[in-house]
Amino acid sequence: MKKKKILLVDDEPAFTRAVKVNLQSRYNIRIENQGSRVFDAVRDFGPDLILMDIMMPDMDGCEAARKLRDSFSFRNTPIVFVTALVTRNETADKKTKVNDYPCIAKPATPEDLMACIEANLQ
Repeated sequence: MKKKKILLVDDEPAFTRAVKVNLQSRYNIRIENQGSRVFDAVRDFGPDLILMDIMMPDMDGCEAARKLRDSFSFRNTPIVFVTALVTRNETADKKTKVNDYPCIAKPATPEDLMACIEANLQ
């Protein structure tokens, strides 16, 4: 079975490396550590899902998500925010959204991330 492609966009290299190590046996993971480069990464990689931080210095995740939605080519790619702006308690019901995008709280366990990925790939 072909692995699903996950694009992880976060400005913290230690976080992105840890996530990749924990998920690469199940998914094809590409890392991008600059929000402003998300468009090139999406075009080149063709992800099935984007996991994206909100707070990034060069372009925040909300702006990047809005621009992706405005693009005809990328508007249907699912986006999930992985952010410290919400708490685990706030996201426990799996219904919390930021700007209409599902989100998961940092720090996220590999199990939380896999469950989130699977739920949003449906």
